[in-house]
Amino acid sequence: MGRLWRCLAQGEYGHLRDCPLFESDFLQVTRSGEAASRVTVGIAATSPLLPLPDLMLLARPVPASPPQTEELQLFGLLPLSCVRLSLHSHQCHQLRARLVTGRTFYLQLLAPPRRLHRLFARWIRLLFLLRDPGGCPPGPPDPRGLPGVVGDPRDPPGDRAEL
Repeated sequence: MGRLWRCLAQGEYGHLRDCPLFESDFLQVTRSGEAASRVTVGIAATSPLLPLPDLMLLARPVPASPPQTEELQLFGLLPLSCVRLSLHSHQCHQLRARLVTGRTFYLQLLAPPRRLHRLFARWIRLLFLLRDPGGCPPGPPDPRGLPGVVGDPRDPPGDRAEL
């Protein structure tokens, strides 16, 4: 299980513990690609009755935690209806998140080189699902059908969505 999921399972976020969650570490970058800060992004479905995920979670590392057991601090819970996720640069593995307020930020995927392309392809697939809800079957979602959901049984044990 990923670090963001473990963060949610503790304390005040316990009600999100059972939500299917797709999470990855990103480097927040400027439009030109200069590094700004590290952030963990999660996309979650808060209800089994929803056909698609509906929440974007943002977390950052707690500064005082040791690197091996690095803890996360949740700093953003954004309804996906208020966020438009899109591809910014396929070559640089970057996504663009535009908020309804007009603010835009760019995220560059952080993953081991051998997993980077496959994991980014999962994010692109998720973007497609979020953008084209007509392509999804009606009815309650099957969490195992979402790309890269933590614990996806179709993935080999060493290839989960967590980093």
